[in-house]
Amino acid sequence: MHFNRRAIVLVAAAALATLVAGGPAAAQCLSPADQRAAVRSGLAVRPGVIRRAVPGELLNLQLCRQGGRLVYRATVIRPNGAVRTMTIDAASGAPLGN
Repeated sequence: MHFNRRAIVLVAAAALATLVAGGPAAAQCLSPADQRAAVRSGLAVRPGVIRRAVPGELLNLQLCRQGGRLVYRATVIRPNGAVRTMTIDAASGAPLGN
């Protein structure tokens, strides 16, 4: 049986994103309605801004409360094939100590 390497990486990355998002020290992620409200009110940049700024293919993006502020948690496949989870300041779109 032959498996596509990219498909395996995507499945593994999705599983990793789920584990990271659901871990005990996880940030509290917003509901879709709360995410839209945060963007409308200017507390968070639009998801498209983050999609264009990440280095690689965006697999998952969540808007969460972490450390008293809003952050985006982005799971990305980098051009070299590495999977990485990034934390991005939701107000500015700037990466945070990744």
